[in-house]
Amino acid sequence: MRKLLPGILIMFLSFGVSFISPAEEDIITQSSQANSSSITVGYNAGVTYTVTIPASVTFTDTEKRVERSLQVTDVVLSEGSTLHVNLASLNDFKMICGDGYIEYHLLVNANDVPEDNYTILTVSAGDRSGWAVLDFVTDLNRDHTLYAGNYTDLLTFTVAVE
Repeated sequence: MRKLLPGILIMFLSFGVSFISPAEEDIITQSSQANSSSITVGYNAGVTYTVTIPASVTFTDTEKRVERSLQVTDVVLSEGSTLHVNLASLNDFKMICGDGYIEYHLLVNANDVPEDNYTILTVSAGDRSGWAVLDFVTDLNRDHTLYAGNYTDLLTFTVAVE
């Protein structure tokens, strides 16, 4: 192995392969017109964020109010940008089973969600995080519960940076 390594090194050097590629350099000598030089030092920080949404919500006969949190962490946005988390309900805030349904509503930080596809959280550039308390509430009114079975709705959280 010790004899093989120098041979491989000579082979790479003979083919003109360089291991280190120096950046363009500025050279200042006593005969140069300028006696100073500048370089740029930088880093390009990309847009990043982590949005943590609740896994699920399940009502029971005794638990008719369920609290969950929505968190946005590790936020780095372009200056002047804003991150929006929107929420849309597939069934207009009704849990459906066949033709039957059970209504529920959502409070975000103790405020009613006025419509579907609603912005429930906004984080501005320069803020590293944001959060919202989501309260899912139902009275489990069974007036429209036509069938036994699972009554469900699908909530979709959408993240947009503008």
